[in-house]
Amino acid sequence: MSQPTSPPGAVSTAPQPSPAAVGTAPPSGGAAVPAAPTPPARQRRRSTPQRLRLLSSGVILASLIFGVVGALIFSYVAFSLNRAEANTAQLIRVQKIQTDLLTADATASNAFLVGGLAPPAQQATYEQAIDEASALIAEAARAQPADGSALSALNDEVVSYAGTVEQARANNRQGLPVGAQYLRIASAELRTVALPILTNLVEANTTRANNAMDVQAPAAVFASLGVLLLAGLILALVWLGRTFKRWVNTGLLAAAAVVLATLVSGTIGLATTSGGVSDLQSGSFTRLTLVSQARIEANNAKSNESLTLIARGSGAAFEQAWQSSAGQVQANLDRAQNPELGQLWQDYAKVHTEIRELDDSGKWDQAVSRATGSGKDSANARFSAFDTSATTFIDEMANVTRDGLRGPRIGLVIGAVLIFVAGIAAALVGRRGVAERLREYR
Repeated sequence: MSQPTSPPGAVSTAPQPSPAAVGTAPPSGGAAVPAAPTPPARQRRRSTPQRLRLLSSGVILASLIFGVVGALIFSYVAFSLNRAEANTAQLIRVQKIQTDLLTADATASNAFLVGGLAPPAQQATYEQAIDEASALIAEAARAQPADGSALSALNDEVVSYAGTVEQARANNRQGLPVGAQYLRIASAELRTVALPILTNLVEANTTRANNAMDVQAPAAVFASLGVLLLAGLILALVWLGRTFKRWVNTGLLAAAAVVLATLVSGTIGLATTSGGVSDLQSGSFTRLTLVSQARIEANNAKSNESLTLIARGSGAAFEQAWQSSAGQVQANLDRAQNPELGQLWQDYAKVHTEIRELDDSGKWDQAVSRATGSGKDSANARFSAFDTSATTFIDEMANVTRDGLRGPRIGLVIGAVLIFVAGIAAALVGRRGVAERLREYR
């Protein structure tokens, strides 16, 4: 059958293939050609009001962080100085225990040379030194729990030492030579067991005190934090000026002024505190520890002086110990820059030299008389003058150090409160400054 034909001029309504499809259709059974990839859509940029809200939140958050962290830094420095004072007080206690024990040993040894009953004055000095050492051990254990176990062991050694000394005295009163051996045993145990414990405690508390006095790092952190916040506020001012063509924003300028004033005053305060503490470390604190150590070694030397005489010709080791202690005394006094104490020590050392000359020449009784006498030119009188002056100097340096560590603490606490308030103020006025621009879109 023939197909109907369209009349001339008629428009065909049958669908026609698109020009792109002509000649591009895949062959029968072929794989389909993938469509061209569609380019990714652009991310929608934040509008200016959204940026203003983010800026407002950033100003608030940064200002509050500055206030909180700055307050914590000032509080930490105040706490560190409090710890430094406590550690310094503990160091003084430990060094006083050392001095008391060696004073007791020097007194017992010197009284032992007299024979029979010890002179009442020397017996009282010995008992006072032992009692004070025991009381300070208990006080130190309460003040610093970290030293508790070492102080407990030290207390046991002090009890053992005192018991051995009593045995030495009992035998000496009866004229028994074994008394001298008991005294040597007590002195040896004191130096080989008790004093090393105290030396370790001195080192530990010196390290704690010096670490607590190091407040330079907190000052640097505070300054860095303040500079970062101030730079951020300046950048915010620049962005607002460029965006709105108005370069004055009262709120952000006020926030920047608050931060700048707080940064400058706080940095000066911390720097001043740090400098003052550094002066204490190199000044009164160092002189305190040096003279304390000199006094300890001086009492050690005085004890060895008597032990040398007790040995009656066989005390070369004790004399060597005296010379070693004397060298340390002089070195510490030189470092402490205290010529007055140095002269007093030399006055005593001169008498000691005379005692040794008498003993070495066979005049033992005269040597003992110079060592145990109470005249103004005796070894006891010269040593007492040095010991009394050293004690006075140590007390003075301890007071200077304590006052220097206490003084800044009240100001630091007040500064912590003011910095926290300044952080809140900067957050509020900064937010208000950004809000002024944001209201223009409402």
